[in-house]
Amino acid sequence: MDLGADTAGEAFDEMPQEKRRRFDAERDSSPSSPWAGLQADALGVVLRFLPCLADRARVRFRFAGMTPGGVLTATARRAWMPSEVDADHADCVGSSDAWLVGARQAGGECFLVNAFSHVVLHLPRLGDSDHSHWACSLRKVALSGSPETGPKCIVAAFAFCRSKPELALWRPGMKAWRVWQHSLIAGHIDMAFYQGRLYMLWRFSPSLFVFEIAEDGHGIKFSRMKDFLLEKLLPTPLGSNHVLSCNMVELRGRLLFIIRYYGGYQVRHRVLKVEVFAMDFSTKPISLTEIHSFGGDCIFVGSGSCKSFPAG
Repeated sequence: MDLGADTAGEAFDEMPQEKRRRFDAERDSSPSSPWAGLQADALGVVLRFLPCLADRARVRFRFAGMTPGGVLTATARRAWMPSEVDADHADCVGSSDAWLVGARQAGGECFLVNAFSHVVLHLPRLGDSDHSHWACSLRKVALSGSPETGPKCIVAAFAFCRSKPELALWRPGMKAWRVWQHSLIAGHIDMAFYQGRLYMLWRFSPSLFVFEIAEDGHGIKFSRMKDFLLEKLLPTPLGSNHVLSCNMVELRGRLLFIIRYYGGYQVRHRVLKVEVFAMDFSTKPISLTEIHSFGGDCIFVGSGSCKSFPAG
């Protein structure tokens, strides 16, 4: 369907009542960072498995020194960043290879920084010319590839502007973001580029949407959107008492769908079960194949993004 205002309203009106109820609850929930209250010794255990400086920087700009046993030292150290980045007042909201995506939430500012070469690329501010960028808060950014590829690199951003969730597209050469608002953009989403398309997943209910990206005289824009009705394809129907969290990650050319089941809203640290499915978009409807082994690879799942990498 086209992304006009009329079709957007019709799409929401035609949603099943149960799906609309879950969407409203997800959109209204306030975001929080699971790293905020993490104790230093627990963070040390996590960082022990991230020997690469860029991986540690993706956790957050500041990291701590560790003993060979994974115990944090008393003094925290910093991954050196250029002074213009001002890492003390920026959040890491995405990454691609050695490139980190930083955001200063107070003013809608977004930038790319290479963790090794320290090259900084500034992106346009989110918001329009009436200074509404001061009310924009960037939550997540996905890149289609390395910024070193120039115009081939597409940046997709999920932000709250004037308290409303929205998606935005940008690529090198464009002077401003192409912003799109829709009733199906929830308060917590995961995003991933896969085979030239942008996929958006509701984090707390298994609803998956795909966006076609087109070009015009101003750069790139969203052209069409499709709902895959993913919740109807799961082998086990979801009950009303299920508490879950959903993510996507690309592994060896396949886009994987990850579900983590929890014991309740108040005990999200207690994972009861994890299911992983490979999604095949060549069939209609799409098909899901449950994955029981990663073939020696590892997957890191976080609130900001998910990454796959060789275990070695």
